[in-house]
Amino acid sequence: MKAGFFITGTDTGVGKTIVTAAILRSFIKKGLRVGAMKVIETGCLNKDGILLPGDGMFLRDMAEMNDSVDLITPIKFENPLSPLVASRIEDTEVELHRVFKSFETLKKKYDYLFVEGIGGLMVPLIKKEKGKSFYFVRDLIKDIGLPAIVVTRPTLGTINHTVLTVEALKNKKIPVKGYIINFSEPVKNDIAEKTNFEILKEIVDAPCLGILPYLTELNKDRIGETALQSLEIEELIQGV
Repeated sequence: MKAGFFITGTDTGVGKTIVTAAILRSFIKKGLRVGAMKVIETGCLNKDGILLPGDGMFLRDMAEMNDSVDLITPIKFENPLSPLVASRIEDTEVELHRVFKSFETLKKKYDYLFVEGIGGLMVPLIKKEKGKSFYFVRDLIKDIGLPAIVVTRPTLGTINHTVLTVEALKNKKIPVKGYIINFSEPVKNDIAEKTNFEILKEIVDAPCLGILPYLTELNKDRIGETALQSLEIEELIQGV
């Protein structure tokens, strides 16, 4: 593997999967061999007892991978909750060793690997055996050992969420490649959207890798071309 990145977000629903897919498609347009993981997915469709991870399957399709869904999304839950809570309700352990095993397999197969997390940094995955100690998404990023790309919103509240997320990563000594502002909803053209880009560049201690506009269609060519036009793709191809 030449390079890999862990795609995290300031919150749930900021569009991590779309941003990951956009980067993947731009790399493929440049003739590069890429792979993806959605390490843990909750809210999966239960079809005759088999859990189908929508995000994981979408990334597999976007990356044109022939790997099994179980390799791309090794941990799946039906309830749309944090993995810790979903695991308790469904009486199923969060077996993190499966994530690391899948990661080791995929990084040997692809030149570039994009690993998407679940929710924000402090989403709890498991409770440790003693006391009130928990293992969060941030700990998973640290243990996987990839630099992080933060996906954030353009809307009101993004300044606080983005600064906190980047600081939380750096406090854990996790390299931050940069952040991407993603329009997961149509443009509102309000004062927050108009001013947040410049103030984030001033305040956030990480480079802005671009602004991904709202996409009305998610076909492979369109999403990849949009990424090439909107994001600092060459910076990502060069790695850390």
